[in-house]
Amino acid sequence: MLNDNASMALCTITLLLFFIGGITGVLNHPLYIAIIIIAYLIVIINLVVVKKSETDDAFFEPKNKK
Repeated sequence: MLNDNASMALCTITLLLFFIGGITGVLNHPLYIAIIIIAYLIVIINLVVVKKSETDDAFFEPKNKK
């Protein structure tokens, strides 16, 4: 669905929306909450839908197998 950079950018945007909403007081507005929830759900769905590549598993395996 989304690559790593796009997912990280979406997480950053969601975090900034929380901070800005909390500071300005618009966090009580239902439309603002809906936007934050949609962004958060996209990140969570992206974690579930995207399959791990084979290189991720090979990174943690020892190179010298005896």
